[in-house]
Amino acid sequence: MSEVEANGVRFHYEIAGDGPPLVFVHGMCGRGAVWNEQVARLSDHFTCVTYDRRGHGSSTDGTDTHSVPLHGDDFAALVKALGLSPVIYVGSSGGARIGVDVVLRYPELLAGAVLSEPPIFSLCPEDAKVFMGKVVPQVQPRLDAGDLPGAVDAFFGVVCPGLWRVLDDNAKEPYRQSGPMLIADLGQPPFLVTLDDLAEVRLPILAIAGLDSDPFLQGTPRVIASAVPSAELVEFADCGHVTYAEQPDAFADAVRTCAERVFRSPA
Repeated sequence: MSEVEANGVRFHYEIAGDGPPLVFVHGMCGRGAVWNEQVARLSDHFTCVTYDRRGHGSSTDGTDTHSVPLHGDDFAALVKALGLSPVIYVGSSGGARIGVDVVLRYPELLAGAVLSEPPIFSLCPEDAKVFMGKVVPQVQPRLDAGDLPGAVDAFFGVVCPGLWRVLDDNAKEPYRQSGPMLIADLGQPPFLVTLDDLAEVRLPILAIAGLDSDPFLQGTPRVIASAVPSAELVEFADCGHVTYAEQPDAFADAVRTCAERVFRSPA
């Protein structure tokens, strides 16, 4: 276990492999260890960095108010503290949403980004309303009752029902223990991104969607891929929202292909 102080937080992180750096950023209620299968597949040719986001896993928090830009600042501070840039950012779900912020505000730290289904309401507002209409009735009553583990179960039962059904209790327990982070993430200020913002991006972007995911969740990578001039879209069949876990080989292959192309290109 390694730790580093950055942006007022003590981050738990792990580094494996050798080569150009990939930094993996987990989503809501997760921790760095969710990327272990990807690290096992990619650390033969890349330096793979995983970390517990602020308030998750073994990392400290330091604030009662979370926001996407705060987590983006955390990522930037961590990369600088470890002397890693330029890196390829690899993010899923809420981690991919943070990745969009990093792409827009810290492009100098990146060689590119892999963004799997970032939930950005401003990019697909109508589908987002329908999606939240499914989430809130399931999650809010459990939050009101103080049942945080139940709220986590309800949330992931909507977001990734196929995967959540097949995970055993041991696999679900770390997520259930992160119930306070569910509240923190759901309570974040809206993260507003426009098509004009995306049109200014010049970094190589790989946007990933699972074809069995909710229309809102699989819609955002399509919007990103169409709006960013240097973006590519990859869609996985028989796959829901958690693409790196549901199709681990396909995900690793996509990341590897993207990274090899990016790091071969002249600066």
